[in-house]
Amino acid sequence: MKLTGIILAGGLSSRMGQDKGLILYKDQALVQYSIAALEPLCSEILISTNNPEYKKFGYSLVPDIYKECGPIGGIYSALRVSQHDNNLICPCDMPFVTPELFHQILDEIEKDETPVVASSNDKAFPTLGYYHRNSVTSIEKQIKKGHYKLMMLLIELKAKQICIEDQMCLSNFNYLEDLM
Repeated sequence: MKLTGIILAGGLSSRMGQDKGLILYKDQALVQYSIAALEPLCSEILISTNNPEYKKFGYSLVPDIYKECGPIGGIYSALRVSQHDNNLICPCDMPFVTPELFHQILDEIEKDETPVVASSNDKAFPTLGYYHRNSVTSIEKQIKKGHYKLMMLLIELKAKQICIEDQMCLSNFNYLEDLM
């Protein structure tokens, strides 16, 4: 299966105070951890961002088509330009994600191409998972209705949630204190 890895790095980072994906954690930009988790599995990596500074990582940047609608807009824009039907989505602020986590997600894909997202203790992570490119039409409908919440999208797409036992790999950084 040919895969595109989509890294979501287009957030406002309002809680962090600066672009999260570019912040260093253990001498690496946070986005590099996502790249490392996706590279072994994906023949294409896209970074969903409006910030041209991400060019230094050597991957295609995808600006938002629909502005100011959050992660749903980044997912939509990246799926539109993806070279493959099968796409892994990863936020830029989860430095403990691993290729093994994505293997777990891929193992759950069924023929109906339903999205699969990571979950833990009844909390879904809609920005960490698998989306087929055929989701684009439903995503655009949600955006045009002004429904930007990804949980609503997951219901619309009848997404499957899989429980990830390794709680550490689901940790994300929102505040500078999280980097300590």
